[in-house]
Amino acid sequence: MANLPAKVTNVLGDSSLDRFDVVVIGSGAGGGAATRVLATNGLKVCVLEAGNNYWVGLDDPADGMPAPLFSSDEVKLSARELIKQQARIEPRTFRTSPADGERSYIGDVNALPKTVGGGWVHADMKTPRFQDFDFQLGTLLGDVPDASFADWPLGYDEFEPFYAAAERLIGVQGEAGADPFASPRSGPYPMPPGPPMYVGSVLAEGARRLGLNPFPYPGAVTSRPYRGRKVCNDCGFCSGYGCPINAKGSVAMLRDALLTGNVQLRYNASATRLVTDASGRRVTAVEYLDADGNPASVSGDRVILAASPIESARLCLLSDPGGPGLGNSSGMVGRNLMFHHQTIGVGIYKQDLHGERGKSVSTGFSDFRGRPNDPEHPLGGIVEFGTNSEKIADAAQYMNLGFRGATLKSYLRSSPFGRHIAVLIMQGEDAPQLTNRVDLDPAVKDINGLPVPRITYQAHPFEILARMFYSPKLIDLHGAAGAQFAFVAPVNDGGATPASSHILGTLRMGNDPAASVTDAFGKFHDLDNLYSADGAPFPTGSGYNPTLTIQSLALRTAGAIVDPLRPDAVVERDA
Repeated sequence: MANLPAKVTNVLGDSSLDRFDVVVIGSGAGGGAATRVLATNGLKVCVLEAGNNYWVGLDDPADGMPAPLFSSDEVKLSARELIKQQARIEPRTFRTSPADGERSYIGDVNALPKTVGGGWVHADMKTPRFQDFDFQLGTLLGDVPDASFADWPLGYDEFEPFYAAAERLIGVQGEAGADPFASPRSGPYPMPPGPPMYVGSVLAEGARRLGLNPFPYPGAVTSRPYRGRKVCNDCGFCSGYGCPINAKGSVAMLRDALLTGNVQLRYNASATRLVTDASGRRVTAVEYLDADGNPASVSGDRVILAASPIESARLCLLSDPGGPGLGNSSGMVGRNLMFHHQTIGVGIYKQDLHGERGKSVSTGFSDFRGRPNDPEHPLGGIVEFGTNSEKIADAAQYMNLGFRGATLKSYLRSSPFGRHIAVLIMQGEDAPQLTNRVDLDPAVKDINGLPVPRITYQAHPFEILARMFYSPKLIDLHGAAGAQFAFVAPVNDGGATPASSHILGTLRMGNDPAASVTDAFGKFHDLDNLYSADGAPFPTGSGYNPTLTIQSLALRTAGAIVDPLRPDAVVERDA
């Protein structure tokens, strides 16, 4: 087994495999989707995952799903950050522009979980599709000063079969036709909506009073038994938590891949460099550090980057020390970094909103997504209806305010920041900017001695103006729903580190090699066997949760590897 280190103790799948058609870096939403397509079509795949494995029996062919090592435990998942990248030893640095100097902050800059299953494990599984016009904003918006909007090299109609396949594979609940702004679908959702949260019903009634159109929020959470997964019991711990009963579809595609016998997943394996041949056109090996910190490598005919847009761009830069970065003849590697510019409207209500029961978000509306070049409806984003289910975090807020003794107990009983709060979260679209980027910090290194990613990012007037336009409307909605008080959470547009957990761009896809990094199927223009299959190829970010689009794009990329002429047929057959 030439590709295996001398001692391998962190493997899922077939440990006997020693030759691979494809190496996939990252086991999250994109990596898992790509791996499933490749493995179900007979290709041998090695997956490198930097994080730990919290799934007992993910590769066990017994009926049902694995037993995850998760629970609704705030101490373990929230306070102790069980699956989160640890900023003390793997920090990122941040600045708003080069004028700040080399950095203005060292720590957590939108770090995603490090675990088998990736950031999809901690998500509350919201899976709306983008709208048809989201793929054409370069043309529709024209020249936006200091922004770099561009069309996707494919349209919604070409993308729709992959959306449908992804929804079937992860098991999405929803109601076709309920969102009047949604683009056409080829069929219904795999599952009907589950019961709405009480807070969702309260806010939905307020929205209807204002002429808005609330609908059941699509999500990859079971509302009925689905492909071996149990029905969601609405425990309230969805966002930020791994699901203890596998109601979430976090690892559904990854498990399918492992059960083919064509996959070897090495976890606690941090990729450090892509090695190329003398021509520089082919990746010949992926170097990584194993669980004990020992250097190792693995080779495959093709390599897919799916480590998240920040880490995928970082790996390209690490692979060309002293140079512009692997695959960077365009100068675009790391550029056009996007985070959704979230606007949060908070309402305080007299009644208990029962955040402890539900899926974190069960209802929302798309009215505030708007339309291109419509001053009456500027491009904002989908709005989620949520509340608070974390009792320990609730208590910590009162203690941070200095409350102790009987006063603290009184606040814990009444829970004004927990039981009585409703939130409206608008996923505002970031304008892509060449100046918003990932590069390597020249002085700060991680625990392994590697330069950390440096984030240079500042919000554009495009998203700031949309937030200003829709903020009063969020307050109006709370008023219509019966809130006693309402406000919009403050945002430091000038220098705050983004925290949306939606990371996009950095390896832009396009038809012109001089203006993009990858082609329409995620293959690097500069390399013959390197692909991207996470959120990095996105030319624009839309105003919708991106994970379903990440998975659909990954299905398409992998389908094209199997059959370049009919990737849609490959994916539809397997789904």
